[in-house]
Amino acid sequence: MPNPFEEPTSTGALDPAANPFRPGMGRVPPDFGGREPALRRAKVAVDRLARCAAPPPVLYRGVRGVGKTALLAYVRQQAEHLGVHTIAVEADRGDKDLAAARETLRRGAADVAHDADEAVLRRCASLRRGRDGTIEARSTGTAAATIERIVADLGLLGAALGRGILLTVDEVQEAEQSLLKPLLRAAHLASQQDRPLGVLLSGLPSAAETLFDEGQTYTERLERLELGLLDHDGTVEAIRRPFEREADALVDDHVLDLVHEESGGYPWFVQLWGAALWDNARAPDRIGLADARTAGVEVHERVQAFFADRWRRVPSGRGTLLAVALAEQGGDTEMGDLTEVLDLTHQALSPARRDLVERGLCWAPARGRLAFTVPGFAEWIGRARPDRT
Repeated sequence: MPNPFEEPTSTGALDPAANPFRPGMGRVPPDFGGREPALRRAKVAVDRLARCAAPPPVLYRGVRGVGKTALLAYVRQQAEHLGVHTIAVEADRGDKDLAAARETLRRGAADVAHDADEAVLRRCASLRRGRDGTIEARSTGTAAATIERIVADLGLLGAALGRGILLTVDEVQEAEQSLLKPLLRAAHLASQQDRPLGVLLSGLPSAAETLFDEGQTYTERLERLELGLLDHDGTVEAIRRPFEREADALVDDHVLDLVHEESGGYPWFVQLWGAALWDNARAPDRIGLADARTAGVEVHERVQAFFADRWRRVPSGRGTLLAVALAEQGGDTEMGDLTEVLDLTHQALSPARRDLVERGLCWAPARGRLAFTVPGFAEWIGRARPDRT
């Protein structure tokens, strides 16, 4: 067996180390095929912040794996290139006292406040300069109140220093009332004062719906953009453009059709296909059906492992029964249909439903409905029947 550091071992025509595709949750892809409207909206927000103007907040929603987290990461990169300060927060259902979110915001605010003079710092409700010159946190009461004051201070600091600040919050469905509500209240006030604070949010399709239902003023300017599966053109762009740009290679139309059909336009699977096509390319300048057939074997194994890992998170007992029944109903159905199939009451199934939702396996697309968060999971359960093994 040759040492790969001493002798090349790759059988593909393209350098595997140069593979631009990134099949991992939250990783920025080489091309956001089909996401131009979402990127355009984010660019407007970043451009306004670069001019120290306040943009309206935007909430990106979609099932897991459609690129929400990656999109936020990419936008932060672009914002930083323009001199906009960025802070990234991830909501966590288990963070009951909001300690992690609060500390992330505090660190971000402290970084901005480092260049502020004493007159500005005295106006901040959550920050002060310590005796050693470092920025310290002030005691500001409850966790929610602290978050609201930190976000308000970010807007104040941005205006005083003439610098735009972009705050991104991922997985907002995990802490809507405790984190999102005070954050949006403070951001709304900063916007009214025309302070250069931008907020981009992401979450599951039902994220923040309760806040919209409340009809509070801080949600009036919150724009919702839904990120679904890629259409055919989006899949084509996501595969073809990286091959053209990075390898000057042409991907056959039949291959692109196959990738879209097999992936269903699910962005994470599209990236799997791109990576496998690159590594299995027989020629450096053209990707054909023979390459796709070889790549398909690799993709199939990765997809099966992906679904098997998700199944291991399904709780036993009624959780398993509910997941299988949901799969048999196509992966998206009324809870009433599931209670009828399983001959159990809503009350009896409620703990299992809640457990599936809290584990990120299911979500509620509408009141009284239940659906898997990942496309294709229902079909996999139907084929593999893991509940019988």
